[in-house]
Amino acid sequence: MWAPPLTGARGKAVRHGRPLWKRLHLPYAVVLALLFPLMLVWPYMTEVGDGREAGLIPPEPRPVAVGETAVLAGSEWRVTGYITGFLGSSEPPPEGLEILDVGFRVTPGDEGAAELLRHSCAFRAVDDRGRSWERTHLFSLRDFGEEAGDGAYGCTTAEGETVAPGREQSIILSFLVPADAVEGLRYEVTVDTSDDPERPRPEALVFEAEVLE
Repeated sequence: MWAPPLTGARGKAVRHGRPLWKRLHLPYAVVLALLFPLMLVWPYMTEVGDGREAGLIPPEPRPVAVGETAVLAGSEWRVTGYITGFLGSSEPPPEGLEILDVGFRVTPGDEGAAELLRHSCAFRAVDDRGRSWERTHLFSLRDFGEEAGDGAYGCTTAEGETVAPGREQSIILSFLVPADAVEGLRYEVTVDTSDDPERPRPEALVFEAEVLE
């Protein structure tokens, strides 16, 4: 015999707290099979996210095509190009290696972006084979002019001062790389997006560049 649904004090139907899988008539084993992959992946995703925020895992760089600019941590970046073989009064590199210099120009949008540049920008050259090279200081006595800034321990002016907001600063980086890798190189810059030392949240750009004639 039909009976009306049970109601509470205010006339609302009483709902029984049955799990969704029971209300959908799913076997318990099926529920486990559906949730098990998520149970495996979730801790890994959380760990990777925490590692990236802490700067322990390198960020995935955003690609920037030749001639384009991109914003990173509140500053606008572009690459002017690269040259090879400029030695000045330095001795040539070992056989099979090439000294390569690539020019960046960066303009901080505000004081916060300028401070992040001062304390955290880093560079490397990468190729499509997964190889990478850090900048070299072996040829640092060559003269690139008075306006070239310093990118050794953060990005600053030539005098080591914070780049003024709205001012475009030139930065020249040198890399010692295999001669056969030069044409396929891209140039990566990484900057923290937070001044929290425990959660710097670095982000990165990777630029294509053309040789300067």
